[in-house]
Amino acid sequence: MAAPQNGCRTGCGAILQPTSGRAPLHCRLLPRPSVPAPIHFWPHWAATLKFKIVLMAVVACLLSAGSTAWWLLDNTQANIERLLLAGAADDRENTASLLTSKVRVLEQALHAVARHAPPDLWRSPAQMGRFLQDQPALSTMFDLLFAATPDGRMLALLDSTELKVQDLPNVADRGYFQQALASDQVVVSEPLRAKRRGTPSVAFAVQVRDGQGHLLGVLAGMVSLQSGALFQEVRAHAAGDEVTNLVVDRQGTVLAHPDPGQVMSRAVAQPGLQATLQAWLDAGSPIDTDGSARVQGGQLVSMAGIPLTNWVLVHTSPADAFLAPVRAARRTAWLAAAGVGVAGALLSGLLAYRMTRPISRLQACADQLLDGDAGPPSWPDARGEVGELARAFARVVDQRERQQAEVRALVRQLDSVLDHVDVGVALTRHGRFELVSRQFCCIFEVAPPDIVGQATRRIYPSDQAFEALAQRAAAAFMARGAFDGELELVRATGERFWARMRGRAVEPGDMSQGTIWTLEDVTTARAHREELAYNASHDALTGLANRATFSVALEDAIRSAQSSPFCALFIDLDHFKQVNDIGGHAAGDRLLCDLARLLGQQVRRSDLVARLGGDEFAVLLPGCPPAQGRAIAEKLCTAVAAYELPLDGHCHRVGASVGLVEVGGQPGDPSTATEVLRAADAACYAAKNQGRSRVALHRPDPALLADVT
Repeated sequence: MAAPQNGCRTGCGAILQPTSGRAPLHCRLLPRPSVPAPIHFWPHWAATLKFKIVLMAVVACLLSAGSTAWWLLDNTQANIERLLLAGAADDRENTASLLTSKVRVLEQALHAVARHAPPDLWRSPAQMGRFLQDQPALSTMFDLLFAATPDGRMLALLDSTELKVQDLPNVADRGYFQQALASDQVVVSEPLRAKRRGTPSVAFAVQVRDGQGHLLGVLAGMVSLQSGALFQEVRAHAAGDEVTNLVVDRQGTVLAHPDPGQVMSRAVAQPGLQATLQAWLDAGSPIDTDGSARVQGGQLVSMAGIPLTNWVLVHTSPADAFLAPVRAARRTAWLAAAGVGVAGALLSGLLAYRMTRPISRLQACADQLLDGDAGPPSWPDARGEVGELARAFARVVDQRERQQAEVRALVRQLDSVLDHVDVGVALTRHGRFELVSRQFCCIFEVAPPDIVGQATRRIYPSDQAFEALAQRAAAAFMARGAFDGELELVRATGERFWARMRGRAVEPGDMSQGTIWTLEDVTTARAHREELAYNASHDALTGLANRATFSVALEDAIRSAQSSPFCALFIDLDHFKQVNDIGGHAAGDRLLCDLARLLGQQVRRSDLVARLGGDEFAVLLPGCPPAQGRAIAEKLCTAVAAYELPLDGHCHRVGASVGLVEVGGQPGDPSTATEVLRAADAACYAAKNQGRSRVALHRPDPALLADVT
């Protein structure tokens, strides 16, 4: 694979390289100006026109500053209070939205697992238990999982410590269970105490139906209200004894509280909330998703409904703490306005001209600084604030030059690291690539300018693949804070390949700051693993399933034999040794490969043909009644007998002796794969003893061991 021109060095530079600065500015530091001589006023100064003008300017400035400050501060205070109340309401809305996202993730995960639950699971508690154990995502999200039949009988229950399939309680009396039976949506229960642990919890339940719409049961998960997993944000935002965050349902029951002991208590008993919550309950407990905030009874109370639920998020804090910054700012603003008014009045007439000239020079120097072609500016030598400002500008310019030099050095170091790392590295934010490494560009066969700023969707083969990763990554980030998995991606040329992706948020818990991804092309390694897995489960000569794979399939069939009887065939070729003796092992291998294909063509798609070794074959016929199994066995005998292998002037032919075993989970039937194969082998040898090339049926009674046909 050829790397794109310029590698990823160009891409990193384009993203990180700052605007190149000019040579550092050399500024001359001037000595502090001498203090001007005090101005002496003579007794006749009060009668001068200059004094009257200055006095008028001072009075006008003070009156204007005072009235303007009063009007601005009064309106500003009112606006700030409104903004603070709106901010408190927005905070509740945002937190409620985050809780909604968690509830939605729980509902979607439970619904997705329910849709993919095979109908056969509802007839076997053990299989249902294994199915629940095979859902690590649900086990991470819920403290307890269980599946129950429509009559409320639990099939299996899985919590963080154990799986139980026996002695389980009946949940038919639970309100959420009855609601789930009547609704095709995920049902969120009222707060309740779990039957097993007695802890305050809420239940998420969804009905499960088969492909024909028949009700199979209910799949449910319990989340403890005291664990903090669901309402972690509510506890995290509570700071101090005087600030309280809680979640309340429509009946006024506390679902989340900084003090776990308050869970399931009455919300109206909380200090500072009696009047607000009682009014809310009297109004019918409306769930308003728009946040609201008010000051009542010395408390700032903000509320917001949590969509998808019958819950409300409530936050309380002392109103004095809420209004203290506003009052302090008002006092400070009054002092500042008075100072500014007095200073402006005094200096407006006396120092206007003297201050105007240095300011004009300062502006000229600033314009010169912005002119890229001009040299270093000559900062004005002025007294007071203008001189300090000039020297501050000079220091800022000098600091900027040093910082730009440090940034350029850091960029070169980062650029070098990205160019030499062996895996592809990318920084994404808001669904777009912001930074890519050289190896990333090489993997996707794309130039940096063609990928930076583009949507991340372009490296996925389809919208479905992109959305699937988004769901997997969201669950991984929520559970572990990182993502690690293999998935199929597509290069710029359209070629698909397999990559291992690892991702972690730049700022844990804040995806808006971006995500760092590393990628490795694992196409070759994955193909090697698949080849090893195939070789481990298939016969190297014929490509059929090997003995180990057949034994596993046979054990699975035995476990469900009572509900789904099956037949097993043991096939031993007749006169195969003569083919080896006459035509050699090459002829024998060719004959075995031809017969393997022939056997596969004679059976159903659901049947499994395997080579056990040598000239022995076996066939598993799931869901096959005895009469049909006998017919298939006869068909195989006929097909093998009709086969001919012409080679070197000889026409090689073989026969097939077949042993047939019926397994239906009845007393006397074989109960293990070894017993089934032993019974089939015995029936096969009975067929050989009866003349070969025929089918023999295994009988539990030794006297009726073989029914030769």
